[in-house]
Amino acid sequence: HWAQTAITYVYGQGYFSGTSAATFSPGAPMTRSMLATVLWRMAGQPAPTGANPFTDVPAGQWYTDAVTWAAQQGIVTGTGNGLFDPEGSITREQLAVMLHRFAGSAAASADLSGFADASAISSWASEAMNWAVANGVLSGDEAGRLNPGGAATRAEVAQMLYNYSQA
Repeated sequence: HWAQTAITYVYGQGYFSGTSAATFSPGAPMTRSMLATVLWRMAGQPAPTGANPFTDVPAGQWYTDAVTWAAQQGIVTGTGNGLFDPEGSITREQLAVMLHRFAGSAAASADLSGFADASAISSWASEAMNWAVANGVLSGDEAGRLNPGGAATRAEVAQMLYNYSQA
């Protein structure tokens, strides 16, 4: 698989779990709760210090502490109206924003004009997408697209996190 090195890395670090005892499901979409959990694991699984701000993140779920912690750290802000959408697929630009915030929101600039769909990047994700490209976390596909609004697969997320760890 094209992301085998990255998958082996994130699984070996304990950031990702499999989707079963014997499968990783690289082509499956990554959900918002999965990504919050991965970032929480990367931070050492710190205990949240306050209340869960999202009405659609019930107590006692495998992702509750992770989402609560990520919200308290400003890594996630939800989708509006007190909702997080834990089972929603994470888009590539949402992933870039969350990882950028996790990394401390450092400014970076990249020339995105070479990507055919650079104009499709949402204004709220522009700084994070610039950071991700400038730091080699995100690169375009074989057709020269960033696919900012496309759902990120588990393999794509593993690759971006591996790239981030190597930067």
